[in-house]
Amino acid sequence: MPVKYLTDEKGHTTDVQLSVHDYFNLLERANELPEHVKNGIKRGQLQASQGIKKSTDEVMRKYKK
Repeated sequence: MPVKYLTDEKGHTTDVQLSVHDYFNLLERANELPEHVKNGIKRGQLQASQGIKKSTDEVMRKYKK
């Protein structure tokens, strides 16, 4: 994937230029979620539809160490 970096007069990178084909491929891949994330979203949606809810504090305690 050929990429061009555009810079301003001070040499700072300001833009990245790539082909439309490469752009759409990147966009498509960026919107793909790993299976474990998709499964977590589905699980959360199911729990919400069943009225099973957790407070933010309860969820965050899981990640504290």
